Amino acid sequence: MARTRKRHFRWDDREARRVAREEGLAALVAGAEVILGESQEEVPHATGALMRSGTVTVNSKKGEVYVSYNTPYAVKQHEDLTLRHPDPRNPISSAGRKAKYLQDPFNRNKRKILRRAELRVKKALKDAR
Repeated sequence: MARTRKRHFRWDDREARRVAREEGLAALVAGAEVILGESQEEVPHATGALMRSGTVTVNSKKGEVYVSYNTPYAVKQHEDLTLRHPDPRNPISSAGRKAKYLQDPFNRNKRKILRRAELRVKKALKDAR
């Protein structure tokens, strides 16, 4: 009678979670940079202060990525649909700028970014074998 050899496999879910988290976060950072870049084309521009305040922030501990603008008037410029760009009262304001300068690029890109993150995580898990 032939003997069969037992094979043992060990699943290291900690390693799989680490790889998935790292790759997923990296993909979200890349996506956030795309959103920031597109928003830079839409953010109201007079002095450039609002545009220069745009940033991508990563909280690795929580696995969160933020795209934000940080001036005292950033929220007003984003939310107030009655503001005009260019502002007829401000000769240095630029045409082609608008409210919802962050929300619109986010909505245009969110599905594509999530799909790329999904594919990147799958590939990383496959390669980690």
